[in-house]
Amino acid sequence: MRVLVTGAAGFAGGWLLRALREDGHEVVAASQDGSPPTPRGAAEVEWIGMDVTSDDGVRQAVGRARPDVVYHLAGQASVATSFADPLGTWDVNATGTLRLAMALPRGTRLLVVSSAEVYGVVPEGEQPIAEPRPPCPCNPYAASKAAAELAALQADGVQVFVARAFNHTGPGQDARFAIASFAQQLAGMRGEADPVLHVGNLEARRDLLDVRDVVRGYQAIVERGEPGGVYNVCSGEAHSMHDVVARLVRISGTRARVAVDPERVRPVDLPLLLGDNARLRALGWAPRMPLEQTLSDLLDSFADEAA
Repeated sequence: MRVLVTGAAGFAGGWLLRALREDGHEVVAASQDGSPPTPRGAAEVEWIGMDVTSDDGVRQAVGRARPDVVYHLAGQASVATSFADPLGTWDVNATGTLRLAMALPRGTRLLVVSSAEVYGVVPEGEQPIAEPRPPCPCNPYAASKAAAELAALQADGVQVFVARAFNHTGPGQDARFAIASFAQQLAGMRGEADPVLHVGNLEARRDLLDVRDVVRGYQAIVERGEPGGVYNVCSGEAHSMHDVVARLVRISGTRARVAVDPERVRPVDLPLLLGDNARLRALGWAPRMPLEQTLSDLLDSFADEAA
């Protein structure tokens, strides 16, 4: 199978490339400038450039890749950035997805990676959240992802699958994201006499998955899912950020003190985001990585970078 992965230089993209190669697929990896990351994910795949904000660029990339299947991971993934640049976020996430869907030949299978943020604020009594719940986005990032889903599902002749990814982390995540930021801080303060970990809102509770389980979920959806179907990619368990931070501090051995930094608190934060993964489990998927292992591997990855 010839597979195109957009956003291949990103966090989940690198792990997906590895999984696809292990399964024997012929993989074409697209990044904005056509360059692989260093060092993860660079081997045994063909790299091409794709700017999802360019009509010609998308058409040329698709023509070069000639994919049977497309995993569309490219996007602006930061809620904070979406508040600063809502128009740019929309052009990348929503219009960029439409450009790609329109450029694909009939019969192509397209996985659109969306986000659980599209559900918006859901009362605790109505969680875990199942896929039939109507989207109600409450930030520019979530709105752009909801629009991307709608745009792709209207593509004529393309078999579209939607993955609504809940929060995930693991080795290789950018430190712009909360849990990776905590891990990076802790990895750099081993040996300090009075270490202080700077955090944002720790009241939020999140459904957390390891990125390696996430990409297996994406594969299960494309290989065994129903075209036009929407699938939550989630663990089905919620963890408070207090708990996550406490685990990270313990695993790190730093005994760091925790201090709330107002600049790290998001303008809008969902108190609880918990998903129902029954539809994905029905495809034969289940999480494999315990949270403790995920956090340990994440810390180790930042410690390796600092060494």
